[in-house]
Amino acid sequence: MTYFYLAAATLVVVALALLLRPWWRSGRRVVGADFLPALNAAIHRDRLAELERDHRNGTLSAADLAEAREELQRQLLDDTAAAEVVTADAAGRRSGIAIAIVLPLLAVALYAVIGTPAAVLPQAAQAQRAAADMEQLAANLARKLEQNPDNPEGWTMLARAYKSMGRWDDAERAYARIGAGLEKSAELLAEVAELLVQKNNGFDARSRELVQKALRLEPDNLLALFLAGGEAFAAGRYAAATEYWGRLLPRLEPGSEDAQMVESSIAMARERSGAGKKAAAGGDVLPGTAIPRDDAHRGVAKPGTEKGADKTAAKASGKSVGGRVELAAALKGKAGPDDVVFIFARAVDGPRMPLAALRARAADLPLDFVLDDSHAVMPGSNLSSAQQVRIEVRVSKSGQAAPGKGDLTGKSAAVKPGATGLRVVVDQIEP
Repeated sequence: MTYFYLAAATLVVVALALLLRPWWRSGRRVVGADFLPALNAAIHRDRLAELERDHRNGTLSAADLAEAREELQRQLLDDTAAAEVVTADAAGRRSGIAIAIVLPLLAVALYAVIGTPAAVLPQAAQAQRAAADMEQLAANLARKLEQNPDNPEGWTMLARAYKSMGRWDDAERAYARIGAGLEKSAELLAEVAELLVQKNNGFDARSRELVQKALRLEPDNLLALFLAGGEAFAAGRYAAATEYWGRLLPRLEPGSEDAQMVESSIAMARERSGAGKKAAAGGDVLPGTAIPRDDAHRGVAKPGTEKGADKTAAKASGKSVGGRVELAAALKGKAGPDDVVFIFARAVDGPRMPLAALRARAADLPLDFVLDDSHAVMPGSNLSSAQQVRIEVRVSKSGQAAPGKGDLTGKSAAVKPGATGLRVVVDQIEP
């Protein structure tokens, strides 16, 4: 921001210097410019009166008087011309001063009207201002729609605005106001499914149903295919995830960021297909995760066991976050031994969908953990790609990752990937 202002001021100074250059040299002759014509006329009259007096006294002949008069007239013409030049210089100087004042003011006003003043604000201030503008636009649109509710396009726009702001409940209600058109649009059904995944930190029965309904309406819908692959991946059905994403990839621009993400997701699903087959042969998969039950504590080690502590330390790297989860003493009586413990890593500046997740039991608390890209909830959204993350813990009474009344929660401060030794205390009760 400072560099912008310095550059703009420099350009204004250079422009003024070039515009005012013609008046630099003539400025010294301006003093008394308004009095020069009258002064020249007075001197001419005095000299002429003196010559006529000498002629009357006989000291000056008629011929000399005529010659002297002609000389005075020539001098008067020359002085008048010089006075006009000086007067013009004075007017020019006044014009220069006016330009020096008006030009910067005009430049500032013009930039305020057709420029982008907010662009020179710090990034955080820009984001805050953009969020405030979005909130105001959404509020205005909501008021208009309440007065004219029969407007599916308006409700769609409002729902998407709420969704972009992370106002999940408001977005869900706005989607519901769209009416019958919602059930006929694969894109809208997929958007609602994506909203529920973000709101509930994972797939539930309704979001799965909406994804499949969208695919029945439009088998090649891009968002629905992506979500279907993500749901299959999260459930450990890696072959199905590969099939969905394989249908999606040819419809993306080759080499684009989206295409690269899907290619990476397919490769990850194929890599884990062996673990998926093992889970299918030896047991089911924990709902909403890609972790088989017989490997449910991967990345989690009970403190005090040397082997587990060594494993945790070995896995900690610049692309992981590790630490210990503890239950506050005041809440120990409120957690049953079989209550499910979810450990999430979320991007500080990003959607609420977790980047990585682990699942354990309340009986395991306190416990050490490590979260890395192998614990990704959705391929392509990896912990290692985030600038800052926050670890959140939920002791779920319902066994679901979605927030529920009476759940016990706790969270860490914002940290960068690579942080170790975090201490996350579960010390809050969900109202």
